[in-house]
Amino acid sequence: MAEEESSEITAVTVSPPIVSYQTHIENIGWEVEDASQAWKQNGEMSGTSGKGLRLEGIKIKIDNDVNLGIRYQTHIQNIGWEDNSGSGWKKDGDMSGTRGMGYRLEAIQMRLTGEEADSFDLYYQVHAENMGWLGWAKNGESAGTSGYGYRLEGIRIVVVKKGEIPAVGSIDKPESFYENMLAPFAPVIQEYHQAILNGYQGTRLNYVNSILYDPYLKPKTLSYALEDLSGDGNPELIIANANGEIIYDLYWIVDGSPRRIVSTTSFGYRAHGYICENNIIKADGSGGAAYHVYQIYQLNNTTVKTITKIEHEYYSCYLTDDNNYRKLITKEEKDQIYNSYSVKSDLVWTQFN
Repeated sequence: MAEEESSEITAVTVSPPIVSYQTHIENIGWEVEDASQAWKQNGEMSGTSGKGLRLEGIKIKIDNDVNLGIRYQTHIQNIGWEDNSGSGWKKDGDMSGTRGMGYRLEAIQMRLTGEEADSFDLYYQVHAENMGWLGWAKNGESAGTSGYGYRLEGIRIVVVKKGEIPAVGSIDKPESFYENMLAPFAPVIQEYHQAILNGYQGTRLNYVNSILYDPYLKPKTLSYALEDLSGDGNPELIIANANGEIIYDLYWIVDGSPRRIVSTTSFGYRAHGYICENNIIKADGSGGAAYHVYQIYQLNNTTVKTITKIEHEYYSCYLTDDNNYRKLITKEEKDQIYNSYSVKSDLVWTQFN
């Protein structure tokens, strides 16, 4: 009688993935060039501690799993994210960063690739200048800082089974990524500071609403706030009076630089602007006793659309929108339309010093 085949299944032990990484360090070079700075693995620190030396480049790879790979990109001084600059994501031991330029790494993103990527979680933690060890990031999240000018000084990387977490280790700041959202608007903030300090005297500055130089206006204090008015995930800069009730200027970032959203004639001496819910800005301006105009703007990414315009001429009101051109309406209808847009009350205002 033939022997019955065993129904038992022999367990196969699979070694956990080994992630290896090395960094290029200011004044040292690639760690492999220094006997004390060999490739690091599985949560070991790569970089330096207490020396104030920046990381300038990094290489990362999976050593023992042919079905697992890794992709990564860094946020580089004066360049930004590599994918946005045309350099693109790096993979499986390629260098991310720069050579011979002395630029610091400021943040990093990485994720696993390959057939087994869904079976594991990739964790990474960075040591940032002036902040220490940040919280762990994982699976494509950002780790580091943006807009502060802080260098990365060290990094730890580890791959664990799906759902597991790495040993906590040192954490000085709980979040994995800190972004200074005000940084892109620095030229605007600086010019407004200068104009206020100079009492709006001398040369008129490009980023400052020229109406503020009017001797009859000159607000004693101004405030600013950041708010995503366009719905694209990036905040716009709002310049207003001290308590944020009257808007004087609006900026967003286009091609990396601040750009004024609407004409300065829309806000100021004889015109008032208000930030409303649902990405709406409303403004009313006077052209004298006989003429007043009310406009409703909607922001969408980097475009501005006037969705409603009401002209109040003497005793008559005229509505222009997608369906009407100077349609005669009553004053009560005008008030109802304009007041239907609620002013946002939860903006956080910071006064210029």
